[in-house]
Amino acid sequence: MKRLATLAATGLVAAVALTACSSSKSSSSGSTNSGGSSKPVTITLLAPNYGSTPTDDTKLYWQGIINAFQAKYPNVKVDLQMATWDNLATKLTTAVQNNDAPDLFEGGGYADVAAQGLLYKASDIVSPQTVSNLIPHVAQLGQTKGQDGAQAQYGIPFTTSTRALFYNTALFQQAGITSPPQTWADVAADAAKIKGIGKTGFGLPLGSEEAQAETYLWFLGNGGGYKDASGAWAINSPQNVQTFQWLTDNLVKPGLTESDPATKSRTDLWKDFAAGNTGMINGSPSLLPILKEGTIGTNWKATAIPGKSGPVTSPLGVADFIEAFNTHPDHKTAIGEFLDFALQKQYQEQFDNEYDLLPATQDAATDLSTQNPALKPFIDALPSAAWYPSSDPNWDPASQKVKDIVGKAVTSDPKGVLDQIQAVATAKN
Repeated sequence: MKRLATLAATGLVAAVALTACSSSKSSSSGSTNSGGSSKPVTITLLAPNYGSTPTDDTKLYWQGIINAFQAKYPNVKVDLQMATWDNLATKLTTAVQNNDAPDLFEGGGYADVAAQGLLYKASDIVSPQTVSNLIPHVAQLGQTKGQDGAQAQYGIPFTTSTRALFYNTALFQQAGITSPPQTWADVAADAAKIKGIGKTGFGLPLGSEEAQAETYLWFLGNGGGYKDASGAWAINSPQNVQTFQWLTDNLVKPGLTESDPATKSRTDLWKDFAAGNTGMINGSPSLLPILKEGTIGTNWKATAIPGKSGPVTSPLGVADFIEAFNTHPDHKTAIGEFLDFALQKQYQEQFDNEYDLLPATQDAATDLSTQNPALKPFIDALPSAAWYPSSDPNWDPASQKVKDIVGKAVTSDPKGVLDQIQAVATAKN
């Protein structure tokens, strides 16, 4: 989350090995018996779909947990509401504005609603065992100042990921490219060669699905970011403007990307890459199951994200959080019971194996680091990752503005576009 915060330089596997003795399988401090809440209650959960096909729809994952939970806690019903990544933020914002926030939300940032006093602190709803089982440096990403001005954990990490550059080895060979790109100049040269054999050189998803991630990857490659070293918003910094001018002049205008990147979603371009139609694209571990479904086969590799003058040493790390709204105080015990249940190791591992993402809990990370070798490069990148500034209450509106308009920065004046996003980020709440 805190995109500028660089994680401690200790390896993830070593860190979890030292503290993996705790377990998330105990009940919430609000209830210690298997029957759970004494009065019937219905809590709501709003969550996004991480899947790409009907068979890996995340609704199936949550429904499995809900069925098992309700067998143990028959008085607690869970109303599951799903959203796409395109409409998730809008759905939540509308619900909050209508004073009808879900009891639980799983997705992006949390700081803006925490600052409004709308969330429970993690320590108030889940057991100490669950809190202590979170990977420490990832748990820190869930801390922000609440309405009372005190720092506390409001975001409960649910899943994490890092980014890498994926490239089609068959297209590289066909185009006469002998090694993966390390610099932006390499990317442009390789993309031109791939265009020469009739394929898209580089997939550039700047549509509303996850433009904030693609944008940040390119910012990082030029020494920029959403904030500067002092913690001040710097979205329209000279290096960030230069980054988008480079993309415009060297990739978009020469036709080395798909047409009109502002309208292209991450998922669609990942599928194009998996179909063998694109030479290079930035991706996360969740691209792996799409590759398995595509026709690319084994003709791909992943490497460090290229930067302007060399590979990015601190790639983007992303953490998705669960936040618990305090709209219905009589739901508090049930919310805690469900979170303690859902964050058990078996469900963390199930999710990460299903979607090739990374866990947020120590016991699951310990297992997955050895059980799923495909995840190891991404796990290894976690300690040095750069994170979104999610602890800043203005990150959510700024991130939404990025999704809404940043694609225009490669077809119009990039400074004017970044100025608009900067204005949202620096607006007084």
